[in-house]
Amino acid sequence: MSLPCLILVAALDGQAALQHAAALAALGPHPWGSPRGPVAAEYVASQFRAAGLQEVRLQPFESHGIKGTNVIGVLRAPGPEFVVLAAHHDTAPAAPGAYDDGAGVGILIEAGRILARVPSRPRTLVFVSFDGEEAWSTGKTTTAGSRAYVQSLGNEARNLAGALVVEMSGFKGGTPVLHPIAYADPLKPGRSVIAPGWLVGALLAGSRDGGAPLGLGDPWLAWLYQPAVRTFRVRLYGDDLSFVQAGLPAAFVSDSSFTAFYPWYHQATDTPDKLDAGALGRMGASVLAAVSALERMPRSSGADPAWFAAGPGAGRGMALRPRRALRGARPPGRALAGRRCGRRALAPGRSLRPRPLAAPGAGGVGLPAALPRRPRPAPVAPGALAPPAAGPPGAGRRGGPAGLRLRRLALGLGGRGGAPRLRAAVDASARSAGPAAPTGPRGAAAGPLRVPDRALW
Repeated sequence: MSLPCLILVAALDGQAALQHAAALAALGPHPWGSPRGPVAAEYVASQFRAAGLQEVRLQPFESHGIKGTNVIGVLRAPGPEFVVLAAHHDTAPAAPGAYDDGAGVGILIEAGRILARVPSRPRTLVFVSFDGEEAWSTGKTTTAGSRAYVQSLGNEARNLAGALVVEMSGFKGGTPVLHPIAYADPLKPGRSVIAPGWLVGALLAGSRDGGAPLGLGDPWLAWLYQPAVRTFRVRLYGDDLSFVQAGLPAAFVSDSSFTAFYPWYHQATDTPDKLDAGALGRMGASVLAAVSALERMPRSSGADPAWFAAGPGAGRGMALRPRRALRGARPPGRALAGRRCGRRALAPGRSLRPRPLAAPGAGGVGLPAALPRRPRPAPVAPGALAPPAAGPPGAGRRGGPAGLRLRRLALGLGGRGGAPRLRAAVDASARSAGPAAPTGPRGAAAGPLRVPDRALW
């Protein structure tokens, strides 16, 4: 673990994060569109400035006739690529929202305070507190504020390296876990999209290397969690939903899980006295380590849905491995995420060499009968795969042995890449709502951003 990572992990103040949660909860319930919502946004903006974030601004938006306000702060790097760290400041209609998600906003603010002390960084960090995450209560949409933010990115979306959303944190009986959940694919009815394997691997490896490991979905049932969230429509979600459905890499963290869920969720009793400063400090340490990994990981792209986390502890010394592709074909000769964040390396004790090329009809992946069979190829070194043929920027990558490209499939999940999916969503949005205001990381909106009433999701 590097010295900067050690400093960051040790520094986040859980008690300060708890004080922010208490300040927001003191407003009482402040759901999206309520008169108290702008007050919560102004509080977050003032704390962003006090923490040392730059270019702090409010981002007003409107969806389904309801107005809301996101809050954005930036820590700038020289290059165009950026990482998003986010939480949400609105609440469920009956809840003060200390846990969901005042505590997440508290961690967001205190993480910004720590990261602002770092003199330089490889990627720009964008801190966003969303409004309208609890938009389900209106019966009209979901995650309204983050959808407006994603729409506002426009062409800047191609520079997003990854997004991490801090949800429901501070539960003394919980454990920090990463939640990569399969959501409905807005462009392919009946199919799903999920956080890409390279992002999941980077977040898990980064938190582990930082000394604050994240579990995967559940500290005890990671093996059950993974097929469950791909098979069933679970009700748990965060603002990562807006990113993933737009083809952008994102996941959320929480200390609620299948086996230990916060008992006062969305209730009037979700008050600051239920939170634990030590639990907030632990989550903050995991978040800082994971964000550090996102800042430094090699740039990746593509949907990459075909992964499965294997190993004891699921996040504590575990590795990600490719799921077996459909039609009996084995995956290409590379595994997902070794010790180095975002890099592809073989899982310990396991060889993932490509299957010998079989003749057609032999149940494998074969070549035409007119071509001679090839000998078993050598394992492909990480980074040695040829790039795909010329295509649209951001298209999904394909890889495999020389002369053969396997399309990576996993139970019908995912798509072929982020940028085409996002462009399709933005184009459809533009047709129904007109041109969107330019509000990427380098510009502010000229007026309220309007999200089309006709949901794209």
